[in-house]
Amino acid sequence: MKKQERVYAAMDGQPVDRIPLSLWRHFYKQNQTPTGLASATLAFYQQYNLDLIKLTPDDYYAVQDWGATIVLSKDDDIPSRLKKNVITKPEGWRNLTTLNPTQGRYAQELEAIRLVVSQLGDNAAPLLMTLFSPLTLAYQLAGDQLFEHLQSHPTDVHIGLATIAETTSRFADAALEAGANGIFFVSQLSHAGILSEELCQTFVVRYDLIALERVKSQPVPLVLYLPGANPYFETANQYPVHAISWQNHDNIPSVQAALTLTEKTLMGGLNGQFLEQSSPDEVSTKARALVTQARERLILACTEAISAKTPSENLAAITVEDRSLS
Repeated sequence: MKKQERVYAAMDGQPVDRIPLSLWRHFYKQNQTPTGLASATLAFYQQYNLDLIKLTPDDYYAVQDWGATIVLSKDDDIPSRLKKNVITKPEGWRNLTTLNPTQGRYAQELEAIRLVVSQLGDNAAPLLMTLFSPLTLAYQLAGDQLFEHLQSHPTDVHIGLATIAETTSRFADAALEAGANGIFFVSQLSHAGILSEELCQTFVVRYDLIALERVKSQPVPLVLYLPGANPYFETANQYPVHAISWQNHDNIPSVQAALTLTEKTLMGGLNGQFLEQSSPDEVSTKARALVTQARERLILACTEAISAKTPSENLAAITVEDRSLS
């Protein structure tokens, strides 16, 4: 099977010749330009012969044009950071305007997509663009004050989230037009350690679905990522996505439990700490166990961005591991 055929079949729970593989990491210095991000992404993809590419831009790319000041990193291994919160008072949510997804920082990310796609050859892996959920972006804009505003001024937050969701929806559409094959949708606050289940439905799921409205009817792969401890995993069944990714190492649910909670394909299984600290043989054994356990309903992947300290031989062990189902 070609890589795209393999990935699409896995996302539909159909038979595959071998389980697809996806790995990704941050390049905090190189991702400051479209050329840098594209070059680093392509080199990583080619080094490990991946079946699915995740484009991983700067964590704060989507809030820069709302006035966020980003302190850029001088090292690929050190994250950039926000200098200060953009929204400090409840009325700030009402002042947000819908952004043009083809201008400003968004335009840089669209150019990175075009550069990657233009350099992919025959049997190319499909490319997913990373998008952040509206409440995730709201947290980037306001920090911990967001949670105070959810309680004291929910109407203001609703107005802001509607604006953010519309902007995100437009950018998702633009990313596909630029050549991305699908979307990797990060919903960072969908877990019990942050929000109650009621607040999750009201402020997360509601606006996530709006953000995905433009792309849900298109025949493109959509992946929902639920990082953090004890995610509201079952809310994923409300999303128009083909696969679910989450940090399943020390958190609930396990891969085995997740197979009973959803009919969607699972994407993950290999957590960053394990990949960094284990031996190549241990990594290979773990990969084989996951393949045996989940079979067609799995895209073998990291459960978070891989640390730069991870030995390359550990990642290579996954590449050479026999992921066939025979």
